[in-house]
Amino acid sequence: MTKLLEWVTGAILFLGPWSAVVTNMVQNEFTSHYYHEILLLPFFLLGMFGVVSIAIIAYRVYSFNDCEDAAKELQQQIKEAKADLAKKGLKLD
Repeated sequence: MTKLLEWVTGAILFLGPWSAVVTNMVQNEFTSHYYHEILLLPFFLLGMFGVVSIAIIAYRVYSFNDCEDAAKELQQQIKEAKADLAKKGLKLD
């Protein structure tokens, strides 16, 4: 199952009962008492999704490792390439 199909399935499973409650197809004491909260539930869930996404991105940026050995190796390779090109007559700044 692709990720898109998972999200669409989850949206359908949520929006089906939610739309039934919002259009008053389902009426009971709970839905009539908490109608405004149920009506705003998708916006709350969307906001929570944004907060969790930002938290995950912030954590991964914070815990990103530096590869100092790889950086030194890359700098050495750049110096070697510049020296090789200079021997072949290419002027570099």
